[in-house]
Parts: sequence; C-alpha cells; structure tokens
Amino acid sequence: MSNSSVVTVPAKAEDGVKSGVTVSRDDVFTVSGSGRAAYGRDATTYPDGTRYIDGKYAGAYMKAEGVVPGAPIGTLIVRVGSGPWFAAGSAQTFRALEDGEVIVAYNDWPGKYGDNSGEYVATVENHGSI
Repeated sequence: MSNSSVVTVPAKAEDGVKSGVTVSRDDVFTVSGSGRAAYGRDATTYPDGTRYIDGKYAGAYMKAEGVVPGAPIGTLIVRVGSGPWFAAGSAQTFRALEDGEVIVAYNDWPGKYGDNSGEYVATVENHGSI
C-alpha cells in the first residue's frame, strides 16, 4: 500500500472507494477532494457539501438519514477500515483512531445512490505518526 493516492469517487459508489492508503492508529492523514457531482436531477454538489440548483447557490442540504447525518448530502466522507464514516469535505486532516485502509465516498442516504451522477477526485495522504 502507498503513502498517498489519488482516486476517483463516483457519486453512485454507495460502499465508497478504497484509496490504497493504509493508516495505523495515531497516524495523521489528510483527505482532500475536488470535482462536482449530483444527487437527483437538479442539485449539483461539491466536496465541501455546498450545492447549486439551476446554477444558483442553494446552501447545504442536511438529511438526518444521511450516512453522516451531521454533514450535508454531497459532502466527501471518509472512514478507516470498517470504522464509522465522518466528513472530510474539500480538505481535512485527521488522526487515525484505528488501523486500516482509508475509504472515501459521497454522503447520501443509504439506498438512494442510484440517481446520483458525477464524481469527485480524492487525494489521500498518510503523513505517518507525528
């Protein structure tokens, strides 16, 4: 496994995408995202969770049923191994709470990924134990 990777994250990938980057407990790692995607037909989203409808800023769309309920639908999310999902957005640095491969995904509510389109590009970097 590598210390850094760039992966494509289709908005339809309900189980997320393995990054090829593994971390150990207490490693510091960064996840950053770019690109645009959409849920449904009308809303374009960006990795930080912002959305636009018909080209106009429409704020964040919060949904309690989302994979990460506290993050807007469309946010780039991340988890380590089979651990819990959490928001990464456009760029975030974390300290790993467990060992495993970093997985990235599009935040939507389970079972609703089928109407999504577009993709994000995620960069994952393991900085090691600092």
